[in-house]
Amino acid sequence: MIEAPTREHVRRIAFPAMRSFPALFVDYCTRYEALAAFYNGDFRDPAARRAAADRAEAYDRDRNRLADVLLDQNARWGLDEPTRAHIEALRGSETIAVVTGQQAGLFTGPLYTLYKTLTVLQLARRLAEETGRPTVPVFWLAGEDHDFDEVATVHLERRNELVSLTYAGYTLPEHGNLGPVGRLPLGPAIEPLLDEVEDILPPTDFHAEVMAMLRRTYHPGATLLDAFARLMRSFFAGSGLVFINPDDARLKRLAMPLFRRELEDHATSAARVAEASDRLADAGYHVQVHHQPTNLFLLEPDGRYALDAEGEDRFRLRRTDRLFTRAALRERLEAHPEDFSPNVILRPLMQDHLLPTAAYVAGPGEVSYFAQYRGVYDWAGIPMPIIYPRASVTLVESKVQKVLDRYGRSVPDFREDVDKLFRTLVLEGLDVDLDAVFNEKSRYLHQAINELKPVIEGVDRTLVRAAEATRAALLKELAHLEERVVKAARRQQDSVRSQLAKARVNLFPDGSLQERVLSPIYYLNKYSPSLIDDLRDTLSLDTTMHQVVEL
Repeated sequence: MIEAPTREHVRRIAFPAMRSFPALFVDYCTRYEALAAFYNGDFRDPAARRAAADRAEAYDRDRNRLADVLLDQNARWGLDEPTRAHIEALRGSETIAVVTGQQAGLFTGPLYTLYKTLTVLQLARRLAEETGRPTVPVFWLAGEDHDFDEVATVHLERRNELVSLTYAGYTLPEHGNLGPVGRLPLGPAIEPLLDEVEDILPPTDFHAEVMAMLRRTYHPGATLLDAFARLMRSFFAGSGLVFINPDDARLKRLAMPLFRRELEDHATSAARVAEASDRLADAGYHVQVHHQPTNLFLLEPDGRYALDAEGEDRFRLRRTDRLFTRAALRERLEAHPEDFSPNVILRPLMQDHLLPTAAYVAGPGEVSYFAQYRGVYDWAGIPMPIIYPRASVTLVESKVQKVLDRYGRSVPDFREDVDKLFRTLVLEGLDVDLDAVFNEKSRYLHQAINELKPVIEGVDRTLVRAAEATRAALLKELAHLEERVVKAARRQQDSVRSQLAKARVNLFPDGSLQERVLSPIYYLNKYSPSLIDDLRDTLSLDTTMHQVVEL
């Protein structure tokens, strides 16, 4: 039902068995036809992918100016020849792109950042073969978000315990936010944090190499975005991966027509999202993104503020008393497009206005919210790309696999609370079925009281309640006795519980999927930075199921 071997050291698990993925995402991966009206092509179909490539080529964009900016940006992060060649290829009208993106999380954020990137590289190669077109893998650096807390923490393991470290270089101001987090320069607080990381990571043959990569990229003066991009460049050197930072005045100027359209006709874009949201809700799906009065932020010296439309011609910075007319915002856009920032709805449209995106590699949440966007793509006149699910992965170390084998368990079993899983194992390990035995005796108690009740009623009807009270008391004592027996068995198997708890920290740290919590730094330190190349060769591009990789 769950795990079927595909290639050496890799097993596949149906998404529902993991109990960690939204229903819309599961349906998208397994029965696309039910959701076809919300997207622009079946990601599993080569013909649909070729059609998406044709649409991406046909859209008019300034490819030369884009390439000039990308050359300049990537030189900042370490421009190698494969990346340079890919950027130059973008000047050609036939070239397409496969894109993914992520916030600039501390030390690349969780493991899924790597899995997104590996899927992009694999899919770019596949589309080049299928379409005969030059195909460029692109990573969109989402550094304009203002949620500092979301990117400032890294999660590692130390002796089978989860350890969380937070960069404490900034304190949120009372008035709101720090502005785009990617712009924030690292301060002296990054150095003791790196010392903590070095202390937590166990000594291995790769410890010095990994720490050198971290210290070379994360140091005082480097912005969070630059540090993220340089570390990712180190991880994927030679792959031809192109990075793009949209927080650039030159790119914002290229996106001005889209921003201008949103200022002039925000009501229509909001209505398109709302209509799709209602249809999804009617179909029983959770709506991932709630539409806003407009899909733009304004970047002010003291923070990044959502623009809320008020009436016909006025806009307010959310949670402030600052008001702007449409004419004033239009003038500011013409003079300073870098002052405007897209929200979660407008961001992919900006991306696909700038890049010839044939396919976007998305996580489960992104797959879900793209279902709300087809109408707004049509509104903007921008071709919606194929939405391709990233690889979803759990890494299983040999020490964890031994626990799975010893107790006959699979990865999804550890989604349960450890105590519940342990109780199941204890009961399975007993010579008798405690639940069955106690249930049987419980029936005897019921039967005995039921047989006594007519006798009692014949003597004194008022004692019937006392009989029921006795029944309840006896059943409570029996349940208490069962729990004591189970606890006695537990005490005899403390080592079992300890092993299960350690395995769960590895597989579902803090109760969540490993890929959403743990930093790749832990695994690269233990198994070598070349693990990334190994995964690129190992993971399947068929991402319709969760993949379990035994290390």
